[in-house]
Amino acid sequence: MQHAEPYTKWNLPHGAKVRLGKGRINRLQYSPDGSQFAVFSRIGIWIYNTYTYKEVTLLTPNQSSRTTELNGSWTGKRFHQINWDPPFSVSLWDTQVGIRNIPLKGPTEEIRSIELSPDGKTLASGGWDSALRLWDSQTGSLISSVIGHSSTISSIAFSADCRLLATGGYDNTIKIWDVNKCQHISTLNGTEEAINHLVFSPNGTILAGNSEDGMLYLWDIATSKKITTLITESKDCGKSVFFPDGTRIASNCGDHSVKIWNADTGNEHLTLFGHKDLVDEIEFSPDSKTLASGSDDGTIRFWDTFSGTEKAIITGHTRRTVFLDYSPDGTQIASSSSDNTIHFWDLNTYTESTPFASLDDEIDLIEFSSDGTMFASTSLEMVCIWDLNSYTLHKVIPTDNKAITSLKFVPESTILAGSADKTICYWDIDTGEQLASSTGHSSYIHAIDVADDSIILASASSDGTIRLWNARTGHPLNILKGHTGEVYTLAFFPNSRTLVSGGYDESIRVWDTNTCEHISTMNRPSSVRALAASPDGYTLASGGDDGKIQLWNSQNGKLLTVLDGNGADVEALTFSPDGTTLASSGNDGTILLWDLQLCLNSVGLCAL
Repeated sequence: MQHAEPYTKWNLPHGAKVRLGKGRINRLQYSPDGSQFAVFSRIGIWIYNTYTYKEVTLLTPNQSSRTTELNGSWTGKRFHQINWDPPFSVSLWDTQVGIRNIPLKGPTEEIRSIELSPDGKTLASGGWDSALRLWDSQTGSLISSVIGHSSTISSIAFSADCRLLATGGYDNTIKIWDVNKCQHISTLNGTEEAINHLVFSPNGTILAGNSEDGMLYLWDIATSKKITTLITESKDCGKSVFFPDGTRIASNCGDHSVKIWNADTGNEHLTLFGHKDLVDEIEFSPDSKTLASGSDDGTIRFWDTFSGTEKAIITGHTRRTVFLDYSPDGTQIASSSSDNTIHFWDLNTYTESTPFASLDDEIDLIEFSSDGTMFASTSLEMVCIWDLNSYTLHKVIPTDNKAITSLKFVPESTILAGSADKTICYWDIDTGEQLASSTGHSSYIHAIDVADDSIILASASSDGTIRLWNARTGHPLNILKGHTGEVYTLAFFPNSRTLVSGGYDESIRVWDTNTCEHISTMNRPSSVRALAASPDGYTLASGGDDGKIQLWNSQNGKLLTVLDGNGADVEALTFSPDGTTLASSGNDGTILLWDLQLCLNSVGLCAL
């Protein structure tokens, strides 16, 4: 399939004009002939040309069906996708016919691990209830169910010929099963921790298992004896894959590398370094000449399996995006994710740049100053103030290992406010000195915001209350009560002391902070995780756990329209300074930019 437009505009939901980022990597797989390469991500399946390493197409699920994970297999012209959003289902993607979704008919609530057979005909699932279940992937019908483990099944693998099945459990055993008869054949022992990944050698004679304590075990299937034990130090997330000829085996390691060993002797052949974060996925090309590795650093690297040299790199597969903020002039949008970087996106070219050096700790929050000269970011141990003119570090403020949950510059001042646990701290951005602190909440503070007049700061807490403070001194002003659960988010309307809040109780509440009166309430069908008010104050955006965004008339509380297409929890919303674009992000690792005029005009409304 040829695309005339750049990949940032492929398969967008209605109303969106650009997608930034490609989604977190779930699985990598080569096509049978090795000419193409598939990346199963949180938003769909990206197909790359393995000669140019360029994007070919993006296959996306039906926008009306929300999918939390995309995982599956590629057989010829068909993709089999496992949908991890309960109730579990299998989607059959045929490049000529289209998509057919097949829900599983049975006790899917017990599923802990799941795997599709190489021929795409059978789905095996392991349960919290210790049961192994086999399903017909074409109909979704339950074929058989059997209990062999004494605890939860943590991993599953089919042999290449689909005759054998291996399961690993939290009872620290591995069971080998006859797939056709669904009968137990043998038990493999010798591990001190549960196995979280299993893989058969191509000829089915060896089974490899990565354990939760960072070990890689190899067993002889015929004798049930352990061949060797290798150290990967990749705890809780180890994965291994055999060479197509079975002579070597590769595994991700705890030092962000990939190691390749001789499968018969256990001797190390190569160690591949280059990733800056944990390697989650690895895959050999059909001709054994290339190893692909996908990492939490957002890259996929391609390695020569004999020399160990890096052949190519694909970027853009970012992890969960937790915060967004427009630059005051509207030319850039900044995002922070759990890949230890701040991402800056040029909104003229929609290209990514990272002008700031990465930090050792994961970056959680980002915030522009109102005048556009400063930028703040947080990690576990510090708050960093950056100079946007020189892209240099201006000041580092230690946080004494306290996680900062929200961060705001106080306009027309040198004060930066940040919430940590139950406390709000106020710092001087030039000296780094803590000027004041506010206490009063009885539980975790989720969010803070400052009114444009720089006088009032509001905080939202798990204790179900909103507290108002003097934004410069930290002195308490008042308490707003009304929510019946945790308050996750809040926002002041521009040039106003009107405040909007949302949380676990699925309500959006509007407050007058001058009188501390509750003005109105709007309701959405799930918890409210993100709120944003348009620059003119007439439109309110809300997002939450259902992956949908509501646009409201803030004057009368009327629902204007619903934007559907994030495919994951909406965790951040922000309007462009000119009010024409809404940016949204969530745990799928992408940012969607929505054309508000198109979104509102499509339902017969005037734009903003």
